[in-house]
Amino acid sequence: MRNRLFWRLFAAFTATILLTVAVSAFAMVAMVRAERQDALESELTVQARDIALLLRQQDAQNYGFFGREPYLGAAVKQKIVSVREEYNCTVWLAYANGVAYAVESDTVSAEQLRSDAMLEQLYRVLSGAEIHVRGLLDPETASTVTIGVPWLSSAGRVQGAVMLHISVADLKVDYSDTIRNALISGALSLALGTFLSLIIASSQSKPLRRITTAVTQFAQGNLASRIPVQGKGEIAALAQSFNTMAEDLSRLEESRRSFVASVSHELRSPLTCIRGYIEGMQDGTIPPEEQGPYLEIVLQETNRLTALVNDLLDLSRIESGKVALKPEVFDINELARLSVIKFERRIEEKNLNVEVHLREEPLLVRADRDRIAQVLTNLIDNAIKFLPEGGLLALSAREAGRECLVSVRDNGPGIAQEDLPYIFDRFYKADKAHTSGMGTGLGLSIVKKILEQHGQDIRVSSSKGGGAEFTFTLEAAQAPEKRKEESPNESL
Repeated sequence: MRNRLFWRLFAAFTATILLTVAVSAFAMVAMVRAERQDALESELTVQARDIALLLRQQDAQNYGFFGREPYLGAAVKQKIVSVREEYNCTVWLAYANGVAYAVESDTVSAEQLRSDAMLEQLYRVLSGAEIHVRGLLDPETASTVTIGVPWLSSAGRVQGAVMLHISVADLKVDYSDTIRNALISGALSLALGTFLSLIIASSQSKPLRRITTAVTQFAQGNLASRIPVQGKGEIAALAQSFNTMAEDLSRLEESRRSFVASVSHELRSPLTCIRGYIEGMQDGTIPPEEQGPYLEIVLQETNRLTALVNDLLDLSRIESGKVALKPEVFDINELARLSVIKFERRIEEKNLNVEVHLREEPLLVRADRDRIAQVLTNLIDNAIKFLPEGGLLALSAREAGRECLVSVRDNGPGIAQEDLPYIFDRFYKADKAHTSGMGTGLGLSIVKKILEQHGQDIRVSSSKGGGAEFTFTLEAAQAPEKRKEESPNESL
């Protein structure tokens, strides 16, 4: 996996660079060739202008009549010959009468222009324009380029036209030197790109290999594997997300193991107790007249088992979405008072002080009454479990805009700051030193799930001096009379 991933990345980067270099080199060769061809044509135009300038200097207008060869001085003839030999082109001196004189090394031959296209271009030059036309001499093959410039007399009048004819093949620039330069540049670019590809492929594949290794270890049950996070890119974000997931899974696994151990203990203790007392009754160790108190103990233990099973079933049903809410409008103050009354016996046993900050008039909310009753029951039960003898249990409810805030507070030992983020997690128990008779870590998780079903929230706070406070929100509802007063009177 390690080598395959590295070589796949390296091959992809190298192929991309190779394709980019090839396209760039091809484009560079084409552009250089076009520029050189344009430069060569511009050179020919300059040469034609030089010939026209020499003709003007020798003022040869008296020798340009039909039937007579133009007078060419030594300088003009030398210039024309050098241009013909250097550029392999034909040089014409054309006049307004349509006669063109082809100047060669030692001879000058005359030709009467009869092509309409040729005469049209000649008259354009004689009017003072410069031309650059392809296919003027050979319209069918268009293999020749004609460059024409006017030449002037010493008086400044257009005297004739200097026309250069050159083959398209001679205008084409040789690829050899251009390709050689492109190959050298391309080879250097490819070498540099290959080196960079090695570095990039290694830097990209290394964290991916680490992630793959960590995932494999996770699949084998090793949840302690983590990935070093380096940089701030997408791979670093992926590594960070993986580590976060690993932390969550590790914590969940730890909670699951703790839960299994806790539930096993909670089940084993009452079952052992029930079995011992029943066996004692069966074998006569406990005589019939003394069985009453022991039967009461057996009943209490079965109640504990029932509560545990009910919590597990409730949590399973809530998480699976099988519990349908039945929202209704009810008085949360009344429900809070009834919830406290249910714990009257336990409150008296611990000699607890109870403070109820509830107003006399109804505080209406819209929710599932039975489920909110379960929330209050679990929160009050949780507070009483951890309250010391003579502790304080406080309940309050108040309206806050469109919400109602319900609070359950105690002055017990409090919750450690490191436990606060996980207090509502399933299977989580902040007091890991006490398991028997202190619940199984499901009550607060059930509370959280019920409130989430209602679209509400719950938060917990605890100070260093001890004590914990759970506050949850409910949707506030108006009294029917108030709604009636606010609604418009539709009957007259």
